[in-house]
Amino acid sequence: MKKFAVVLSVPLLLSACAYFQKNPDAGEPVTDTTTQRSVNDVVACLTQVATSHNAAFKSTAIPQGQMLDFGDSNIIKVRSDNGATTYRFYAGKRHVNNLWIETAGKTCAP
Repeated sequence: MKKFAVVLSVPLLLSACAYFQKNPDAGEPVTDTTTQRSVNDVVACLTQVATSHNAAFKSTAIPQGQMLDFGDSNIIKVRSDNGATTYRFYAGKRHVNNLWIETAGKTCAP
């Protein structure tokens, strides 16, 4: 009987661990895109899109690129790696006002 209880409890334990590791408000945890556009072009595009949505953000220089922090753990890193530009979006808390960030990569880093 104890073995049966252990067998039944393992899936519950695993699902509980998965629940606490996932932020239900977040979209994809990390989205990577490679583009042939330059870092400056992608950052300029993101700045223009953010301005059109009246979104405040903080820009910080990182090695070989820029990081844009839109608050609530929504971060975009744009870097130059081996001749290609890598666009990486770290999804944070979602609001109606910041849902556009998830699709900005399709516009700015196709």
